[in-house]
Amino acid sequence: MVVLGPPWLGNAVASGGRTLVVVEAATRPTALRAQRRARREQRPLDVAIAAGELPFRRGSLSAIVVENVAGLPAADATRWLEALVLCLRPGGRLIAADATASTDAAARVSGCFLSVSLTNIVQEWPREGALLTIGASPAPAVVMARLGFVNTDFRL
Repeated sequence: MVVLGPPWLGNAVASGGRTLVVVEAATRPTALRAQRRARREQRPLDVAIAAGELPFRRGSLSAIVVENVAGLPAADATRWLEALVLCLRPGGRLIAADATASTDAAARVSGCFLSVSLTNIVQEWPREGALLTIGASPAPAVVMARLGFVNTDFRL
């Protein structure tokens, strides 16, 4: 699992299995503290510093967790999600965690998921003010038609 977001989110996700949290350089000290805390709690958390581009091969990740899609203008969110979908394996999951109670924001996030051809989209409100949006990467033919790329090396 890869988390593009705050170290606390990476630490929380690590309770479910091996997790890599990718942070900006300015967040490195906080991320390293989260990594030490996770190791004390026997959670498998690794930390990487992001640059201008995602450091992942296309079609290589089974799941990506991101934060604050609802806080972006729809056009920016869609461009960002397109780049993320390219990193997912066929059937891989994209999970957006947003701090919002707005149904308008929820609709905007689901619309962005639809616009990048994610499938099996579900939204959950695990608690008030917290929205999770989950979508599956589309079939390789859809990724090729919509985004111009397919990972032909990947086998199920």
